[in-house]
Amino acid sequence: MPGNTEGSPGVPYSFRAEHPPIEGSLDYLWDFDTTRIVSRTPTVEFSYSAIGWYGVSVTVRKDGNTLGTGFLLVNIRTAPPDIPMVFIPAGAYLRGSTRVSFNEQPLLQVRISTPFFMSVTEITQAQWEQVMGTSPAYHSGPSLPIESISWIDAVDFCNRLSIRSGLRPCYRIRGDTVECDWTANGFRLPTEAEWEYAARAGTTTDVYSGQIGNPYGGCLASDTLDPALDRIAWYCINSNLLPHPVGQKEPNAWGLYDMIGNVAEFVWDWDSGLPYGPADTLDPRGPANGYYRRVRGGNYLTGARDNRAASRQSSVAPTRRMLGVGLRLVRTAEQ
Repeated sequence: MPGNTEGSPGVPYSFRAEHPPIEGSLDYLWDFDTTRIVSRTPTVEFSYSAIGWYGVSVTVRKDGNTLGTGFLLVNIRTAPPDIPMVFIPAGAYLRGSTRVSFNEQPLLQVRISTPFFMSVTEITQAQWEQVMGTSPAYHSGPSLPIESISWIDAVDFCNRLSIRSGLRPCYRIRGDTVECDWTANGFRLPTEAEWEYAARAGTTTDVYSGQIGNPYGGCLASDTLDPALDRIAWYCINSNLLPHPVGQKEPNAWGLYDMIGNVAEFVWDWDSGLPYGPADTLDPRGPANGYYRRVRGGNYLTGARDNRAASRQSSVAPTRRMLGVGLRLVRTAEQ
């Protein structure tokens, strides 16, 4: 049980001693600083009454002999931030576009078979700081979206928030290697397919407010403000090249704000650099490995080309912190 974890006072947490299979009966001697528990199973529950740092140790014994020990530091803090979420039903949508880039093709009917919840807005700096303690954002403000974070930072935030909310974390993080438990009920990043499904909210146009006049638009003096984008997004033509407080533009039909623009959002998938494959039609989760993680939605520094529901223009190395890139959370709906 290596590493650190955190939680809130009064919430029961499960602690598990992980070890290779051992034949016979084992005793687990747990020490929660002031409380000792002896268990015949590797899992126990314990809750803390006050905030603070606590040490947890476990000794695994068989027939009076010690087989191994483990230690964990637990940080018990105030309650986690409130993050409003909306229900996204299962369904199908037409993924991609033929208007701009080859990697947005071919158009595919994709089915999302499991409903999920998605945060109404991008995670704010205030919410981030309540979980992580400090904010790395270049532009500071409590209601501004968190940015200048890495993909690893984002999944770490998901796990920490899950633990403090009494949920089972989705990610196992070992250095730069991350595995996702898709059965867990904790917070996670959306898959690329889930993200586009939620961003479209039943529409088939460039953005949920309609078609963009010039889908190749950039940030030059010759590029003009697009009416469809101006209604829903902060992008380089109307943002003054700055992020804005979340939730100021029009939401989509599912009540999601800033799915396009403001800051771009990390998703789970690796970037293969290739178009969609014919098998990417049922709950796709992207390639098994890669060098860069996908970023979706465009941001306040980019033009119309990037600020489309289908755009796949951006990807970032998992440990690189990127200006104008933040996150939005999802949770799989329990059925």
